[in-house]
Amino acid sequence: MSVRKFIILGLVLLLLFANITLVGCGGSNMNLKITSFNFSELIESGNLNDITLTIYYKDLFVRTRTPVSLEMLIGGWYDNTGQLISGLYNHRVVITGEDLVKHYDLLNQIINAELMPVENETFVNARLYYVFEHMEHGEMFSFLAFGGGDTMFVNGLEVEYNGIFFEAVLPFLPNDAVETIERYLTAMGQGSEQ
Repeated sequence: MSVRKFIILGLVLLLLFANITLVGCGGSNMNLKITSFNFSELIESGNLNDITLTIYYKDLFVRTRTPVSLEMLIGGWYDNTGQLISGLYNHRVVITGEDLVKHYDLLNQIINAELMPVENETFVNARLYYVFEHMEHGEMFSFLAFGGGDTMFVNGLEVEYNGIFFEAVLPFLPNDAVETIERYLTAMGQGSEQ
């Protein structure tokens, strides 16, 4: 009789565990906040002294033979002065906390942006990547454009397009990059209206 009670108890616990798991994973229309608690807290407090923002950019409209991996983008296909490398403009820009404070409103929009995960993950074609890093805590927030379509990655999670993630870095990029991104944002705005 005790073996039977043990089996029944095991089945009840298994069902309970499965129910908790299914309830926790349910909700296909979840609004995700992916930002790190510390990052959000630092932005909201305005204490950005120990944070740097590093931006890697490759022209959004230039075709390449193969999709650009994140490693290729951050591994040297850029030039701090915007010099032509392999026929393409590439940039790496580093911004300190002092300069970030001036753009508090944009940063606040990033941490409060609504993120909608995509159902079918795609491949990476890295054109714009930026990362906020803290002196002590390391990487706190990252953004990567693009996935296979017009998707993007926020902290490694592929999500639907949201223009604020592009707009947030415009004040820090050189003119050629700003013009290209603004053309892209305009095209995305027209595409969503149709």
